[in-house]
Amino acid sequence: MTIGATIRHLRQEQDITQEQLAEALGITSRAVSQWECDRTAPDISQLPALAYFFEVTTDRLLGVDIKRKEEEVQKILKHIQKYQEQGDQESAANYLREQLKIYPNEPELLTTLASALREYWFGQGKADTEELKREKSDEIIALCERALKYYKPTENNSFPKQQLIIHYIYDLHDKEKAREMVMSLPNVGCTREMFLGELYEGKEALERRQSALLWSFTQMLHNMFWNISCEDSYTYEQKIEILKANDALIDLITGGKPNFFHCELSLNAATEAKWYLKLGDEEKALDMLEAAYDHADKYETRPEGEKYAPCWLSELDDKQVYVHKTGPDTDYDSVYNIIIKPDNKFCETFAGNERFERLMEKLKGKISK
Repeated sequence: MTIGATIRHLRQEQDITQEQLAEALGITSRAVSQWECDRTAPDISQLPALAYFFEVTTDRLLGVDIKRKEEEVQKILKHIQKYQEQGDQESAANYLREQLKIYPNEPELLTTLASALREYWFGQGKADTEELKREKSDEIIALCERALKYYKPTENNSFPKQQLIIHYIYDLHDKEKAREMVMSLPNVGCTREMFLGELYEGKEALERRQSALLWSFTQMLHNMFWNISCEDSYTYEQKIEILKANDALIDLITGGKPNFFHCELSLNAATEAKWYLKLGDEEKALDMLEAAYDHADKYETRPEGEKYAPCWLSELDDKQVYVHKTGPDTDYDSVYNIIIKPDNKFCETFAGNERFERLMEKLKGKISK
């Protein structure tokens, strides 16, 4: 908002005429009109008088009100959630670029843009040439490094560092740069989540503890098991064993009602199918592909806000709004894409197999068009 627009807004908000404002400042009403139309602007010497008259800060007049800025940034981030829920990273990035024209030095917006670009170009595989990968990687890194410059010494700047670490490890496979960034993160013995529940009472405290610790703990363990299973040093049998241990842990923690975690179980099952096929156990591979579809179906059709079964998750529900998608694909798409990937050889091995054909028909009826 320009200074002229701010003056007009404050004047109208306080039911003051242009003539009254002009009289108070010792100028003409035409001068006030010129300000409000942005044809001219007040002299810098007039700012204190204007601020005193409207009972606001000079920062507010100049459009740099800090509290208002913080509120607007939070609104922007809340709006971004709508795109994240749909996995529409391209629209999220476009929207953030427009907002950064207003708040060019806002580190959280810069980092959120870097995250959206990373998911779109690398997570969704849109950067399909080496030239494009270099170009987009340079932009992502530049955004994160720019964000780091604008954090105050007392502020937590781990968000852009995390994005850089993820990008270096998974997209660029540059572990040296990732290690340098990892070592710059604080080594802490406690987290916000450990104490957040202590600030509340009764069920609200219980909900905070369950959502912050148990849910996050389960997600963290899944990621840990998944990363371990990807190590080349394990045999196919061991990889299956690791993923099954992860399945059992999820089942234990959620009391046999995984809700949100059907997503992870679907991925585990499809991956186990791949390893079983490598071992030559076609029957078991088909079993796991069907299990992957069943988990995907339970994930995609689960009721909004469904409660978890065990008492230790009694106050936690699975709200769809909590799920931030990194892409537009559904879980059906994920299973289908694993199956049709040539390297996995499912289609080649099971060509003409009645069970496999039924499964593929069901998936084709569910995947995104």
